[in-house]
Amino acid sequence: LKARPLGCSPFLARAAPAASLLGAMAKSKNHTGHNQIYKNHRNGIKKTRRPKKMSMQGMNCKFVRNQAFAKRGMKCTPEEKEQRLAAQKEAQKRMEEKKAFEKTQRLKELEQMREAEKLKAANKQAKRDAAAAAQKKKPAE
Repeated sequence: LKARPLGCSPFLARAAPAASLLGAMAKSKNHTGHNQIYKNHRNGIKKTRRPKKMSMQGMNCKFVRNQAFAKRGMKCTPEEKEQRLAAQKEAQKRMEEKKAFEKTQRLKELEQMREAEKLKAANKQAKRDAAAAAQKKKPAE
């Protein structure tokens, strides 16, 4: 067995001799960018190509699955497409009629509320006037 320096583990003693541990100098240069720009520009710096289709990776898998089924459900023949468009227009017309009816109802309601408020204000004013007239008559008696 060789003698090893004090305070040194047996693994270090085997890996490197004691002389190299004491006399080794620190390495000063760790990195350089020399020639890298030249090498990068040899083939040109290119823009990344944008994907034609967005990646579904990382999306909610339930949503992705439903979207695929929905896309398959949208496929149809031209006749079916026409029928769908006709049904859609019909539904749109019904909705617009319903909206117009609701609007007229709401306007009627607002008008009735305004009338009720006017009557209430008029009654209040009439009571005030009657009270004021009664006050004037009292001191005169």
